[in-house]
Amino acid sequence: MQITFDPHDPTECDETLGFIAQAQPSVVKMWLIDYNESQNSETVAAQPETAQPDTAPAQPDTATEQPETAPAQPETDCHGMTHDDAIHSTPASKNADGSWRAKRGQKEAYEAAIAAATGKDAPAPAPQGMPMPQPASAAPATPPAPIDYKTMAERFMAKMADPDGLPAEYEAIYTALSIGYDDLETNQTSIARLSAYMDAVDNGENHDGCVRHAMSA
Repeated sequence: MQITFDPHDPTECDETLGFIAQAQPSVVKMWLIDYNESQNSETVAAQPETAQPDTAPAQPDTATEQPETAPAQPETDCHGMTHDDAIHSTPASKNADGSWRAKRGQKEAYEAAIAAATGKDAPAPAPQGMPMPQPASAAPATPPAPIDYKTMAERFMAKMADPDGLPAEYEAIYTALSIGYDDLETNQTSIARLSAYMDAVDNGENHDGCVRHAMSA
């Protein structure tokens, strides 16, 4: 037997259930179980689906920008001059006072460059007709201190090892300065001449100029 009724109409439900309860109580119990399950299913289906959050926001870029490296400054000597191949010896090397070594034969240009770099220009000539002031009489010169042979010898050996260190062979230098091999270690005149010769080399003099400087020292 089939019973048809509207389950959403309370009146029809009561009448139908009363009729069935009188006939078959177990049938009513099974029907109620099915009815409750169907209601629960409809309730679950009617619930809105919870929206899932989108992907996590992008993290800010934490990389820091590296500072630029400052360009290296060119090396200068004690006069504040950078090396110039036109007036300085090549490869670059310095004298004992920290100045660039002069290029051989460029003494005048070398000294002019130093004067321009340091602001020590040559004195202006005196006006015409004005007498030049006479310098005061100089005090007696103090004799120079003896030059240590070992110091001079080490300096001379270093210049001999440098391809651009000496303008002539050492034998020609000894001959021009009248230096003897036997007494060089104890002869202060010979030691002083050889030291003065090397000073002139550092100032850019050629061989003849170095000899004149050494012999007049």
